[in-house]
Amino acid sequence: MKSYLIYLLLLINALGIMSCKSTKPVFDPETSDKEMIIFGTGGGFTGKVIKYIITTDGNMYSYNGTETSKIAKAPKAMTDQVFANYKTLGFSQMTLNDPGNKYSFIEYQKSGDKNKVVWGKNPLENKNVETYFAVLMNIVKKLKPTETL
Repeated sequence: MKSYLIYLLLLINALGIMSCKSTKPVFDPETSDKEMIIFGTGGGFTGKVIKYIITTDGNMYSYNGTETSKIAKAPKAMTDQVFANYKTLGFSQMTLNDPGNKYSFIEYQKSGDKNKVVWGKNPLENKNVETYFAVLMNIVKKLKPTETL
């Protein structure tokens, strides 16, 4: 009888260990030293923010407010062009903080340094901001796997 009880306790313990889920995040942009561009939209009735992240190694992630998940790996040439355009268009020197009820943003991070541009309230004078954002969102559309129902 005692041996059955011991086996039962060992079995329950083993099942408990096997069912444990790792809580290590896929990627945390807040603690990473990687060079990255974070972009997305937010606001509206719910205030929900959708973020996409691309790192210099081409990894693309999405963040839905609760979890980060890897969605794709962009080709090197595309990734290099995205980061080169960010610098060429002068985003690192740009100051823009004009969110509206619904807003869009582009943020650059590298080793703790950050620069973020936010718009949505008023029409932009610099159309390069919206064009660059549209390019980033098209990359997500192109690389993100389609979801099945």
